[in-house]
Amino acid sequence: MAVTTGSDRARATLAFLRRKITTGEWPVGSRIPIEPELAEQTGVGRSTVREAVRSLASIGMLETLPGRGTFVRSAAPTSTLLNEFLNDFTLEEILSYRRALEVEAAQQAALHRTDEDLAALEQAAVEEVGCTRCPVLGLAGGEDNSFDSRFHRLIFDSAKNRLLASLYAGINDQLRTPEHRGRLANVATGAEMERDHARVLDAIRRRDFIDAVHAMVNHVDHDVVIVNDQHEVVPPLARTPEQQQRIDSASEATEHAARG
Repeated sequence: MAVTTGSDRARATLAFLRRKITTGEWPVGSRIPIEPELAEQTGVGRSTVREAVRSLASIGMLETLPGRGTFVRSAAPTSTLLNEFLNDFTLEEILSYRRALEVEAAQQAALHRTDEDLAALEQAAVEEVGCTRCPVLGLAGGEDNSFDSRFHRLIFDSAKNRLLASLYAGINDQLRTPEHRGRLANVATGAEMERDHARVLDAIRRRDFIDAVHAMVNHVDHDVVIVNDQHEVVPPLARTPEQQQRIDSASEATEHAARG
C-alpha cells in the first residue's frame, strides 16, 4: 500500500485549489471558502490549506484581504510574470492596454453572456449606484481596491475568455504598485459612472456587440486616467476637435438607436 506523505497531500491540495480556479468554478473576483471549509473538503490540515493558498497568492491567482477573506485574482498564473514584463513600459502604455482589454471584454460579453451572467451584472450595477472611488489613487485615502469594480470583473467573466480576465487582473496589479500610486484618478462622478455602466449593460443585455464597444470606449476614457503633479488630467488620447465631434456624434446616434 502506497504511503501518503505530507508533500503528496500538499501537492494534492494545491492542485485542488488551482483546478477550482482554472475551471471557472471559482470565478475571478469571487471569494473562496474559508480555511476550515477547505480543510474539510480536501481532508488535510488547515496549515496545509494555508500553505496552498500562499503558493497561489505568490503567483497572482489568489489574494488575501485582512478581515474580508481570500479572493480569486487571476484564472492563470500570469499576474506576477506580467508585472515583471510591464515594468519596462510607461504608465501611458499600460493604461492604453487596459482600455483595449476592457473594450474587447465588453464586445465578447455581448456575444457570449448567459442569463446568469446578465443577472449578476444587473445586480452589480445596482450595488454600485452612487459608489465613487477615490479621486486620486494613493492620495487622500485612496485604497488598493480602487480598480476592483465588481461590474467590470463580471464583464470579463461574461466574455468567457480566461486569458482576457487574467491579463486584466495582471494590469490592475501593476497599477497598484508604488511607482504608479498617486498618478491615477477617477474623474467620473457617481452619476456619470452609473450612466456609463447602464449603457454598457444595456448593450450586453441586447447582445449588441457594436453598441457595447461604443459604450465601453466612452466609459474608459474617464474611468481611470493619468494626472500630473498638479492633479490635472492628462488626456488619454490626443484628439482634434473634429475627431472628438465624430465620436460624440456616433455616441448620440447609438443612444438614439437604443431608445428607438
